[in-house]
Amino acid sequence: MYGLLISLTACQSPDNAQAEQTSRQETTVTADTTKREPRPKPEYYNFKGVERKRVYICMESTEDTFHQQHDCPVLITCKGQFRNLILARAIEDFDRYNCETCSADLGYIFDETYAPY
Repeated sequence: MYGLLISLTACQSPDNAQAEQTSRQETTVTADTTKREPRPKPEYYNFKGVERKRVYICMESTEDTFHQQHDCPVLITCKGQFRNLILARAIEDFDRYNCETCSADLGYIFDETYAPY
């Protein structure tokens, strides 16, 4: 019985495993080299009531979002440095928009029709 199991595992083709691994590596390389252009600076914003809220940003040139959570899945993929700063500075100085994953509730900041009072 053991001899049969050993012979079956020996008969498996290592070429298929190598081909699968190579295709995965090519896909990863392609995904990593694809860069997207950041959006233009926000034209309108109103952060009345959340001026002192602290957020996180990634200091890569292709990033244009701020994050409320330090463990946001989008922020974790950052290959550059992180910064923690107040929301007003993230928008005014770094031209950042809200992350749809962890900061969707702050989308109203960029809505001209939103009236908090």
